Amino acid sequence: MNIKKAIIPAAGFGTRFLPITKTIQKEMLPILSKPIIDYLVDDCINAGIEEIIFVVNENDDQIQDYYSENLYFKRYLEKMNKADRYDLIGNIHSKAKFTFVFQKESDLYGTAVPVWLAKDYVKDEEAFLVVMGDDYFYNADGSNDIAKMIEEFKNSDAKGLVSCIKVPKELVGKYGIAEFREENGFKYLTNQIEKPKPEEVNSNFVTISKLIFTPEIFKFINLNELDAKSGELFLTTAYTKFAKENKMVIYEPTGEYLDSGYVIGWLKANNIVAKNNHVIWEELKPFLQELLKD
Repeated sequence: MNIKKAIIPAAGFGTRFLPITKTIQKEMLPILSKPIIDYLVDDCINAGIEEIIFVVNENDDQIQDYYSENLYFKRYLEKMNKADRYDLIGNIHSKAKFTFVFQKESDLYGTAVPVWLAKDYVKDEEAFLVVMGDDYFYNADGSNDIAKMIEEFKNSDAKGLVSCIKVPKELVGKYGIAEFREENGFKYLTNQIEKPKPEEVNSNFVTISKLIFTPEIFKFINLNELDAKSGELFLTTAYTKFAKENKMVIYEPTGEYLDSGYVIGWLKANNIVAKNNHVIWEELKPFLQELLKD
């Protein structure tokens, strides 16, 4: 199957980052000098994705501005004899086709909503990616887990894929845990259980927000099936039902999963990426060592 499009939901309010997310979208917070979301975009593009469909809040234009050309800034740099700096941003708007879908205040809430709102852009595709915009796989060796996800999906005879990472058994109660069966060297999702007791499951696989679907997933998104506690429409509800009727393969990333959607995770991500940048780390490492003496 050809996979040429990716949906990136980025319409949340980032409440775990308040007060900064009152004005700055959490996906636009920096990991070193690039916004979180741009690492994900580059991985998608390098894996062969041709169109990125961003689902953003109707009142937010930061992501749209970032992926648009800024000729005013170009003229400013030329005037200041810094035209070479424009090379750092000059191709951002043309790296791929960027499409924007706006999630309105009147729309439902939940992880399935942005996927549903982007339906018309992917309904005729053989398959498509869904990758949330505030976390990503980091590979210091330059390899690409998005490309590996696509390859795993194609080789598995599946109609869906969910990425999973392992956690210690005693921590499964904090996460959504994937149960699975094995067949021909692949693991296929059979159920997902939210925050189970360790003795209730025989798995320590945590599902994370990097997925592949065929358009059949839309048959399983029921706009009336809201979570009883939160009132939200969850994508996990849809793909758990999907997996009971279709093969949905589990992908285990080779890179490090960086969850930048909360403050500590964001700080860790910055340090992990910095450690693999020789110039930055040479200056940062002595500072951190001195800091840890206190």
